[in-house]
Amino acid sequence: MDFVFAKLIFTLRLENDVADPYALFRIRSDFMKAFREAVCRRDGSCENCAERCNCAYHATFSQTLSEDGTAVRRHQKPSLPFVFDLPLLPGLPNAGQKIEIGLVLAGSAINYVREYMAAVDLLFKPAVGSRKTVATMELVESVTCTDFRNLILETGRTPALDAVSTISARDLVEMKTLDHRRIRMTITSPMRLLQDGKPVREFSFSLFVRPLLRRISSLAFYYYGNGLEVDYKWLSAASDSIVLVENDFRWIEWDKDRHGDRLGGIIGSGVWEGYLTDFHPFLLLGEYFHVGKGSPFGLGRYRMDGEAG
Repeated sequence: MDFVFAKLIFTLRLENDVADPYALFRIRSDFMKAFREAVCRRDGSCENCAERCNCAYHATFSQTLSEDGTAVRRHQKPSLPFVFDLPLLPGLPNAGQKIEIGLVLAGSAINYVREYMAAVDLLFKPAVGSRKTVATMELVESVTCTDFRNLILETGRTPALDAVSTISARDLVEMKTLDHRRIRMTITSPMRLLQDGKPVREFSFSLFVRPLLRRISSLAFYYYGNGLEVDYKWLSAASDSIVLVENDFRWIEWDKDRHGDRLGGIIGSGVWEGYLTDFHPFLLLGEYFHVGKGSPFGLGRYRMDGEAG
């Protein structure tokens, strides 16, 4: 299987004190507004815009369904083609401190790196949205599969878009070794999984990996043109055999965002045991693309340790 994406790192300097450590996890509507203001000339009226076929805003937020009925049944509505890695803000006083924000772009979204950089820059200007987080973008770097960083933008300089690196699923499998039978998983931002429309509070491998399979498959199909020729039915069934032998996962509650949605979910760590080899590509891709509700805006982030010990 293969699937190509890019990861950017934005270094920003906070210009004011921000008391809410979770402030960055509330950027959903503001980022959409900033993106539209950065690239759109029709105030988001895509339906009547002659330029929508080549518009970064339309390509990013329209989530247009495929005309292939079989593909729609399999993948349903496409996910947004980006994922933020967001930190908790440091305690007060924090004005003047630097923070790093990650942004992963799936497949065709890489064509709009310039527009994404403009939107993130505008996102933290004082005039955008109702948030109180104001920051200056100082650096943008592109990350390789070995975590090496290429500088693509520095304050006052022209963007070096030819320095944007790409990462593929094949790169990850070849470069990052996971154990075949035993893997430690650590969830670093709340993972909100749903079952029958209700949040999952008792964690299991199948409840985690099935939505991950659907998410990666949808992203690859809609933004890379590759349906990933793997046996999802078999993988889904095989996931039931993976057992949790160490369990420090727990449910936490953060405050509600302005849409009334809870930012809470499962965090913590644990160890999975079983035949895990066939899941490796999806587990590694999920480290970049997260899983669960709110994934594009920082929730559901995790990492897999190569050897659980």
